[in-house]
Order: sequence, then C-alpha cells, then structure tokens
Amino acid sequence: MPPGSKILIVEDEMIISMEIKQKLHSMGYVTVGQAITGESAIQKAGETMPDLVLMDIRLKGDMDGITAGKRIMDLYDIPIIFLTAHSDKATLERAISVSPSGYLLKPFKERELMTNIEMSLHKDRVRKKLHEEVTSQADSGLYKDIASSPVAAIITTGAGTIEYQNPAAGTLSGYSLGELQKIPFSMLFEEISSAESESTAVPHRSLRVIMPDQVALKTKGGTEIPVMLSTGLVLGEKPEEIRLLYLVRDTNLQEPGDKYLGPDIVEHLITFTETLNLPAFVIDKGMMLAGYNEQFADVARNAGISKYMLNRPIFETSHFQVFADMQEIQEMFRSGDNDSRIKKFKRGKDLVFLQFDRIPLKKYREVTHIVTIIRDITNEKKAFADLRQMEDTFKELYDTLEKLNTLYKELKRPFLEMIQIVLKADQKDRSTDERVTHIMQLISDLDVAWVEYAQVRDTLLLAGDLIKKQ
Repeated sequence: MPPGSKILIVEDEMIISMEIKQKLHSMGYVTVGQAITGESAIQKAGETMPDLVLMDIRLKGDMDGITAGKRIMDLYDIPIIFLTAHSDKATLERAISVSPSGYLLKPFKERELMTNIEMSLHKDRVRKKLHEEVTSQADSGLYKDIASSPVAAIITTGAGTIEYQNPAAGTLSGYSLGELQKIPFSMLFEEISSAESESTAVPHRSLRVIMPDQVALKTKGGTEIPVMLSTGLVLGEKPEEIRLLYLVRDTNLQEPGDKYLGPDIVEHLITFTETLNLPAFVIDKGMMLAGYNEQFADVARNAGISKYMLNRPIFETSHFQVFADMQEIQEMFRSGDNDSRIKKFKRGKDLVFLQFDRIPLKKYREVTHIVTIIRDITNEKKAFADLRQMEDTFKELYDTLEKLNTLYKELKRPFLEMIQIVLKADQKDRSTDERVTHIMQLISDLDVAWVEYAQVRDTLLLAGDLIKKQ
C-alpha cells in the first residue's frame, strides 16, 4: 500500500461515514474529505484529487452515487468503489455499466474494505502506467496524427491485434485502450444481422467475407452499430514494423446536412448575442464553458464569479448554480429539448426577473453544446403587474357602476309611478309639466348612458380575457 493513499468518502449517513473514516485511519489511509450529496462529491473530488473514492449509491438530493461516480471518473480519472445495502439486479446492472473499480455490499468487514481498496489502487496504477507508455508513444509521433482526429481510428499490428485506439474510437466502442490492447481486431466486428442480401457474406470453408458496408461494431454495452471501414498503413523504419490503420465511421450519423460543430459556430453565436446586447454562454458536455460574451462576464462578475472561475467546470463554482443548475443541464443533454425558465432575484430592495432560454446544439443527433441566453424581463413583469393593478381598479369601478345601475333600476319605477300620478292630477300648471318633461328626459338619457356603458364594459372584459390568454 502506498503510504497515505488519499480517499474521499461519499456517504449520506454521517454515523456510517465516521465509522468508515475511523477504519481507513486505522489501515493507514488519509481521508481527504466527506460528502453527503453527489454534487458536493464531484466538487470535493476536483478540489482534493483523491487516489480513490468510496461512493454510497443511495445519496441525498437529485443525483445518486452512480451518476456522481461516473462524472468523477470522466472528469478526473479517479477509481470508484461503490458501497450499497441494495443488491437488486437493477442497481447492480447500473453500477456495472459505469465500470467501477469495486462494489461492496453493506455491512462489510474491515478486511473486505482493505482488499477492495488495495486491488482498486493497484489496477489504477497499472492502467495509468500503461496509459503513460501509450501516451509517450503518441507524443513521440507514432500516433500523434490520429490522436486528435474526430474520426474513430484503430491501429493494429501486422498480425491484426489491437495496439492503439484514439479517443473517438473509445467513445464509439465504449472500451478503454487497456481493455482492447492485445486482442484481435476482428473480435470487435460482425456482419450486420439485418443485412438484406445474403450474397454479401461469402462462406468459403472457414473463411467469411463481409463487405465494407455490411460491418457492425460490437460495443461494450452489447449493441451493434453499423459502420464503414477504411484501411490505411502505418509504416515503420523496417518492413516488419508495418501496422494497419482502420478508420471506423458510424453510418447512422452520416446524414445529408450533418456538419461538424466546431468552435466557429460557438464564436458566431457569441458574436450574435453580443450584437443583441444579451448575456449568453455555451456549455459543452464536459460541463465547461465553451464560450461566453462580455455581457455575461459582467453579469457573472456581479454574482461573484471571476473570469478565472469561468474557466473551471461549472460544478466547481457554487455561484454558477444561479445561471445553470447542473441537473437541468444534464437532463437537456439527454433529452435534447429546448428549455425556458424565469428566475427571481433580489438586487438591493428591488426584485429582478431573468428569463433563461436554453437551446441545445446538435452534431448529427447528439447534443454537444447548450446555449443559454439571458433576458432581463423585469420591466415586462412590472408592466404586467401594473396591468393587473389596472385590471383590479377597473373591476372596482365596474362593481361600483353595476351597483349604481341596480339602484337606478330600483328608483326608476317609483319615479315613473310618481309622474303618472302627477299627470293625472286635476290641478297642474305649466311649471309642473316642464318638471315632468325634464325628469322623463333624464330617465331617457340615463337609459341611453347605461346601454353605452354596457357596450364599453363588454369590450373591456373581452380585451382583458385576450390579455390573460397571452
């Protein structure tokens, strides 16, 4: 055991976490941190860079241990041992799918814990040493030309055993280089099972010919991907040093109009949003900012985020949760759907409303980046609030007028009866007739006014309904 191997504990039960810490201390390990959620585990892994992480699968919060462990392995290449009290098939399959270094069922004995830790640390050292050797070869120029290629590439010896694969090939197959080295290249491929023509595979004794457009790549997950193979040569100084270069293209992705999403499109988007004077930023699948404009830099600075912090993974900057919740972003990468949300903030004594419009960018059919454009809609919200206040005022006025209308109707009948009595009276003079005529005109004018009021009322009510629907 290397002296003082550093271990991060991720366990939401604090008593269990402390017990594990004591066991690790007694075995000579150093506990560099304890976390209770998946998000905090990712952050602490980046801060402390432990040699190994003990990860409970069931954690508090939205992110479970399997998701957090996968993210830590992808970002920091740190081995993970999963701890769980659940041995159901579904949990086990999910855990295995992320290729952990170990898997321990609770409760476990101290000896079991130590054995798993030592085996995991040993495998990690061997794997990294092998990776360093391969990287050394790549840096020396042997694989340098294909290491950064976006096209999946595999190099084999003259005898057909795999010697190297670039990162694009690893992404396509799901295998690491260590898993593929020294195995026959042919073990990765099969004839497409749904091929329409049987004549493309020509049996000849033990020989089987598969045409280039009928090849399927067998991935680590057990699926088959239709691919097109192209072959080249890697020539050494001596004839016996010849190697074969295979380019593997996923035919599912080769559709008309598909284009590589490079830095140019991100730059154009940022320039476009700067012209509109809207803060904007772009996040890639590694949860890094692929670009942002000056308007967003100013907004981030006001939130306590420096430009240096903007160059770090977003989950390492706690304040960045204001602009992009990691769970929401990860869900968008999975679903590929647009998203729009309004968030409320307090600036001094005032409330500020910001609308976050998120747009996924896709390469072929896979989301590679997510663009976020921020709009300050505080004035719109205030205008809407003023409109609601005006609506309330109108409603009060409407209620008052309706009450007056009711009172008028109640008074109108006695007035008319009184006028009839006056008109029938034996004694009446000219002034009486004039007063009666005047009252009758007032009643007529009020009737017309109420008709006009009803028309205006109905128009305003209709307009209010249309505004609410918008």
